[in-house]
Amino acid sequence: MSTSSSRIDILVYFGGELSEDGWSVTYDRRPIAVMRIPRSSTYAQFLARIYQKIGADSNEYLLKVSAKYSCTYLGHIKETVVEIKDDDTLSFFLDPAAEIPSMEVYVETTQIHTEVNPQMSQQWGEAVPQMSQQWGDANPQMSQHSDDVNQQMSQQWGDDNPQMSQQWENTCTSNPNLCTDHIADTFANCSDEGSEPDEVEFPIPPENGPNDVDINVIAEEFARGMSSSSEQIMSNRTTQQTYYRSIPFFDQTFPEIPADSVDVPTLKYAKFYNTNEGRLDVGMLFKNKEALIEAVKDHSARHARREYYVTESSKTKWKVLCKHSTPGQVKCNPTFAIKHVIQTVKDHTGYDIPYQKAWYSLKMAREIVYGTWESSVQKLPKYMGAVQKYNPGTIVEWKHKALHPTGAYVIGYVFWAFKPCIEGFKFCRNIISVDGTHLYTRYKHKMLIAATMDGNQQVLPLAFAIVDDESYASWKWFLQQLSRHVIRGRRGVCLISDRHAGIIKAVNESSEFVPPNGVHRYCLRHVCSNFNSHHKNIVLKDLCWRAGSEYQIRKFNRIMEEIKGQKLEAFTFLDRINKEKWTASHDGGWRCGILTTNMSECINGVLKGARRLPVTAIVEITLQRTAHYFRERALRSAVMLSNGQLWTDFAKKKFTDWGEKSITHTVTKYDHLQQSASVVTKRQQGLGFNTHVVKLANRECSCGKWNQFGIPCSHAQKVCAAYNINAASMVKDYYDVRAYKNTYSKALQPVQSEEYWDVPNFELVHDTTIRTSTRPGRSQTSRIQNEMDWRQTRARQQAQRRGESSRQSNVIEQDYPQ
Repeated sequence: MSTSSSRIDILVYFGGELSEDGWSVTYDRRPIAVMRIPRSSTYAQFLARIYQKIGADSNEYLLKVSAKYSCTYLGHIKETVVEIKDDDTLSFFLDPAAEIPSMEVYVETTQIHTEVNPQMSQQWGEAVPQMSQQWGDANPQMSQHSDDVNQQMSQQWGDDNPQMSQQWENTCTSNPNLCTDHIADTFANCSDEGSEPDEVEFPIPPENGPNDVDINVIAEEFARGMSSSSEQIMSNRTTQQTYYRSIPFFDQTFPEIPADSVDVPTLKYAKFYNTNEGRLDVGMLFKNKEALIEAVKDHSARHARREYYVTESSKTKWKVLCKHSTPGQVKCNPTFAIKHVIQTVKDHTGYDIPYQKAWYSLKMAREIVYGTWESSVQKLPKYMGAVQKYNPGTIVEWKHKALHPTGAYVIGYVFWAFKPCIEGFKFCRNIISVDGTHLYTRYKHKMLIAATMDGNQQVLPLAFAIVDDESYASWKWFLQQLSRHVIRGRRGVCLISDRHAGIIKAVNESSEFVPPNGVHRYCLRHVCSNFNSHHKNIVLKDLCWRAGSEYQIRKFNRIMEEIKGQKLEAFTFLDRINKEKWTASHDGGWRCGILTTNMSECINGVLKGARRLPVTAIVEITLQRTAHYFRERALRSAVMLSNGQLWTDFAKKKFTDWGEKSITHTVTKYDHLQQSASVVTKRQQGLGFNTHVVKLANRECSCGKWNQFGIPCSHAQKVCAAYNINAASMVKDYYDVRAYKNTYSKALQPVQSEEYWDVPNFELVHDTTIRTSTRPGRSQTSRIQNEMDWRQTRARQQAQRRGESSRQSNVIEQDYPQ
């Protein structure tokens, strides 16, 4: 028989709780030891090794050992627990014919209680030393004679009473816990010569200098929070087999007392403190307070290598905290940056670490928490299935590339949309903003986002996608999934995007965004950016923004003439673009007052920190952020309803402000059937005294604001008052508080731990052909910044000082988003 099949690997679990759900068996702790025994081992030898591994005394504790067994039932793998009681049960697992390569055993302990009369124990304790001393001093021959008599009695007992001897051997066989000598003798006869070693040696990581900070320490500190002293354990440190070397401070102050654990119950609190290893763990019990203090000092000096301070000390409690404890910043805050790492390490340790070490530490911390990009891609199908399992109705679509040589699919495109978002879109405006953003990884993946605006002027994410690049093919596929799963035949949808050539071509081939089904509009901010890249003039750029954001055609024409007077080429550039695509005055009300793609870019900003994480973590964060939106806004809608509001906060404020402004207007009624009238505004500071035409039957005003926002403007409210019509009845339905409540009436549910996820029907691997760089270290960003990434206040001030424009730009920062 080969060496590999003559021995079996055994994982020993101890100190936790075992749970079964009918199909699987789980244990809430990791194995405390791994051992390898011959398949010919007896039950007594097996128990002796278990006692040795958990550090228990067989004279004080009985063991209950169970093993996990897997079988096929109704086409599924079913796991159960089998208690190992004797050699027959053990041989079932150790039999080479069973082809079981390894075992998982779960150990429980039960303390052996001995009933003793306290008074008799005290009397014997006082009498025996005196009797022993008198007996030994008075008659040394009697002591020798006693030994001879005992030897003869033992021999006679074993020879003359074979039944009792046989009964004792049967007792040892049935309950090996009571026969420790028999176990030791039996196990001593087992030879391991010619077999592989029982223990597995792991490499020891190199140690840093005395004045340096270990990258692994920094990574683990930032990867997970440490709330108690027992959680400060650095598990990647090598196990030392000797007590810590002498430290003068400890030698002068505290005596070294072995900190051994006693009184070990079963399950939760069933762990021993081993002075050879010197590691602390949750659930350990100690003999007294002094033993606990020595154990903490031992662990702090040998493994944690951190200073601590006492926060509470009493006869029954001793509480300490690590001086260098830091919260799990990376796990709690995905936007945690390198500068934060440098500052946090300095605050807690006093060390100034270089940028490179901070970068590597943050990278390792992210990998500890979220994994690598490659492992995350493999995990993605399983996680997506779990999201669909716990949030029914969630849409996930895949488009794979060619098969990998291993038989797995190479990731191409993945699209996901949550069910509450799809349902909430029914109560929002007929507008969708799409945009793409870079992922800050070593692979050239992009993230596509679609979002809408609810009745309270808040962004609602609709769908997400990960693609290999922003191209015609990727945008076409994304818009097809968006139309199929989100729009679902809804007419009158306005799509707002930048002027990316791939988007324009994909939109032109999609019937959902072509009149009369829908329309496509350009983001005014990107139009101004393209305009400025050609003409490099901040004043002309501001005029371009003013022209596109005006709601009245006469004002648009006036600004365009001003651009033409300053630079004819600039006027020609804008005149070639279809006015319906980029101006509010020629839009026809499709935009609903939205001029830019700030909706989707707002989601980009929220996910900015997450874009550095692996793909599965990105999907998880989109789920968490979306759930946060629904939770907070559902509570806000309940407050609005309790206050008796008719409309959302945004609509209420706009309607109220315009209503106050209408007081100074003058109305002249015309056609009673059309309910038309002219409104003249009041002149104030040289402005005003303009005439606007309102037609209530068509719900339009020449100022253009009513048509865009769906809320009666100040002119319309004045005409409604003249015709005794309630202006509130003409507010769009999506501003109603009940519609806002229905938007967020659904909720997202959390995804349970990975043990409950279903196995997907395909495997996925990352695409190595789109890797940006193979060199180690920080990768270069693939996004080229332009003037949209920073404010240009200084450029405007310089232009004004040079007198390049005869008219000062009245654009302020909040009106022109930078």
